[in-house]
Amino acid sequence: MSYFNHIPCGDTLPLNNPHAISVSLPTISDVCGYEENNEALVSKLKSAYPRFRMNKLVKQVYDYFSEKIALSPDSELVPVCSMSAVSLIERTIGINLECLSQDDFHFVKIKKNSHHISAIKHLIQHTGLIPSSRRAEIFLYDNRIAVNKFTEEIETTDPEQRICTTLAEAYGNTTPENVYLCNTGMNAMFSVFEALRIAQKKNKSIFVQLGWLYLDTMEIIKKYSDESHTILNIGNLDELENWLKLNHNQIAAVITELPLNPQIKVIDLPLLSSLAKKYDFPVVIDATMATPYNVETLKYADIIVESLTKFASGNADLLMGAVILKNNNDICDMIKDQLTEIIEKPFIADIQRLAASIKGYCGRVKVISDNTYGLIHELHKFKSITSIQSAICNDSIRNFEKIRKGESCLPGVISITFDKALQYYYDKLKLPKGPSFGTEFTLAMPYIYMAHYDLLQSQAGRNHLAMLDIHPDLLRISVGIEPLEELIEVFAEIL
Repeated sequence: MSYFNHIPCGDTLPLNNPHAISVSLPTISDVCGYEENNEALVSKLKSAYPRFRMNKLVKQVYDYFSEKIALSPDSELVPVCSMSAVSLIERTIGINLECLSQDDFHFVKIKKNSHHISAIKHLIQHTGLIPSSRRAEIFLYDNRIAVNKFTEEIETTDPEQRICTTLAEAYGNTTPENVYLCNTGMNAMFSVFEALRIAQKKNKSIFVQLGWLYLDTMEIIKKYSDESHTILNIGNLDELENWLKLNHNQIAAVITELPLNPQIKVIDLPLLSSLAKKYDFPVVIDATMATPYNVETLKYADIIVESLTKFASGNADLLMGAVILKNNNDICDMIKDQLTEIIEKPFIADIQRLAASIKGYCGRVKVISDNTYGLIHELHKFKSITSIQSAICNDSIRNFEKIRKGESCLPGVISITFDKALQYYYDKLKLPKGPSFGTEFTLAMPYIYMAHYDLLQSQAGRNHLAMLDIHPDLLRISVGIEPLEELIEVFAEIL
């Protein structure tokens, strides 16, 4: 089946892959059903983003454990990636948990009416403590529940070293020893946050959220910090400096994204770096969308977090993250011990899979950047598109020019709005449509519907989006490596 076609609701993205981390939601009605847990819609799902819905292979292991222990209707099993993850949950929430384990696969058993169950599930989601689908696949195979395993390209010769070396060389200002692989991208962000919180708790306790960030990053800062402060306007860092003049002695870190998701706005990173030096605080950047091949980031930050699930993989078939520490950096040296203890290591089969796909990281980003330039140029011709947001559009280009690594470099994600309601165009668009970005196939996502659906349900929520200058019908496009002329034709058909 071609990706430039209607893909049935619930099909895996990538197609026919049990490890897929995205799912086809071809109409706005499907998206709403997905968000509202509509039974008929959910029954169609062959995959989903694994931090939000259980992978089908993990679900089979769940069913095996449930039958094995004759799980009562009033109890539930919650899968976790390790016993150290269980310990983290117990410490964070302040409870003792009953655990079930076999062959290094773990579940927490809890009563459905427990007032802790929501906190447990949200903590696992925010911190990426879920088990790998490949771990589940091997469990099912070893226990003769499944007769075969999915065939895919892997790298078995020093796979972790290959990944760490690739990232260190791409980012510069670091070494492979300063690259730490994590179970998921959110586990990377949480591990950095928690290490900084522990290391500086006595003196510095305020975490600053700079810009409107990814949902779970904001949740980590809000829920698990002793104190936080939010500055939404990244276009003028005077607000940040005025606040720093009074509060800089209490800053644990400033956390931001490059570029912001989904507005695709680029912060003045050199200026932020100069403020960090002046007021002595660390800068943490989620540079997933930028990639180390498009922009210079570690020169201006102390710590980089990257979701390797995205462009580094390109295949949307695994979850993994990385923490990249700057060389010869006092704050990085201070948190290394804590970081090592907190991080949840990825499963070896996922490392082997990423080691194979990361070989194409640099070349993949180059093609995607070229396609993004070409697509933006063509989309400007259509009057039915009312806005295009990218690193080279509107207010971002001046800041982007300061950090881009070359004239052809451009983050491969754009956000667009239309002259009619999103559903009018979205339902007709013959592209893969579902969560995530950074895939080799172009992927469209109605971002607000999938990340902030609750804000669409009230006028207050819509007013909040308007205050943030975020259009509720924004469509985020993750550009792929397909022939550009074919990609343009897909949009021309509906515009």
